[in-house]
Amino acid sequence: MAVEGAILVALLAVMVTLAFMQVILRHFGLGLLWGETVLKHLVLWTGFLGAALAAAHEKHFAWEAAHVGAPERWKPWLRLTANLGGAAITALLLRASWTYFTDDRANPSEIMTVGGVVVQSWVAAAGIPAGFALVLAHLLFKSADAAAEAAGR
Repeated sequence: MAVEGAILVALLAVMVTLAFMQVILRHFGLGLLWGETVLKHLVLWTGFLGAALAAAHEKHFAWEAAHVGAPERWKPWLRLTANLGGAAITALLLRASWTYFTDDRANPSEIMTVGGVVVQSWVAAAGIPAGFALVLAHLLFKSADAAAEAAGR
């Protein structure tokens, strides 16, 4: 989780710096042609990292209403249900995003050129299944913790 947090901070720093540079350069009638595209994809990747950290800390859609007023002995089971439900939905989204990624890789398009480097669309799209996989991993680990707690260990 510490690595994810560090990557998240680094991505946010890059995003803020790039957006600030764009504003300053536009003031002088300049700008980075690829800046907006990079920012859009960094926002997506940052969102996935944030979702993964939320899942790791069980601050995701954990059915808080079910926990309020529930007897103490039910809470591990409710935790398990919330995490497994989230994992099932995330697994479906991972599968769909993988299909999108493989289709994009089979029929690539250019999203930008920086200097002489051409960046294909599938490079940016790779963050989508990777993000869902990371969220799924955290949900499965939390499900295992909740199952152990429900079993009394």
